Amino acid sequence: MSVARSLLLMNILFTLLYAQQDTEQFPFIGITAETHTIDFSSVAGVPKEKENSFGIRYGKQTKEWRTLFAFSGNDGLKTFSMEVDKILLDGLFGMPEIRPYLGATLGYLRYQNDTVSDNSGHYYGGNFGFLLYATDSVDLDLSYHYHSVSGVEPLDTMRGASLSLHYFF
Repeated sequence: MSVARSLLLMNILFTLLYAQQDTEQFPFIGITAETHTIDFSSVAGVPKEKENSFGIRYGKQTKEWRTLFAFSGNDGLKTFSMEVDKILLDGLFGMPEIRPYLGATLGYLRYQNDTVSDNSGHYYGGNFGFLLYATDSVDLDLSYHYHSVSGVEPLDTMRGASLSLHYFF
């Protein structure tokens, strides 16, 4: 799937998720710091690699759902993704400032190092985390992700954590 088709598909999905809703929406923009552990499939002697990256995020959130686009990268790894999250058990902790969520991610990546022959492909997977509200217009997002990678040999999976800061406008 080409990058243009992936972007078009993500844009249509993003629009459809919010087109029929009459609920209040909260647009946001943010920054993120991520760490990834990259696993290689069937390559003897190749250790797992760690990649740290920084990025930007843009999205919209309702009381129950959140959809966002993220771009992050460093010298060897660049990712562009769309994430859809369902906010769960909103009153579980008895505090509206802490909100757990479970989500799915679809993305495109470009990876360069000595063991990779094809350096661009796509990934998909799941994530979970907590939204922690600092103020009415700022939240902190702490999450864990697990993604399956396709089209980038010999990459198999990426997993790791991210810490994001969002500003609602």
